[in-house]
Amino acid sequence: MRVLFAAGRVREVTDVEVVGMDVGDGQIIGTQVNFIMANGNKVEYIYSQNVSIEDSGQRAVEFVQDLYKNGYADFSQEPVEML
Repeated sequence: MRVLFAAGRVREVTDVEVVGMDVGDGQIIGTQVNFIMANGNKVEYIYSQNVSIEDSGQRAVEFVQDLYKNGYADFSQEPVEML
């Protein structure tokens, strides 16, 4: 599957996972999206704290659904930060 991460930056990924970001006490503080790249590297992003957990979770799930359905998706406009 191919993901557009930024203008001119398309990468092949083999797996994508959406998880709640837990800081260790069981409290979910955000939504995290983990990508496994074709070369085996893992790249992790977290949605901006300006986006509610409910909204970020919905956006992340819809992104993954589109990616698996189409084989490609645009992640470049998501309000995320790389971990």
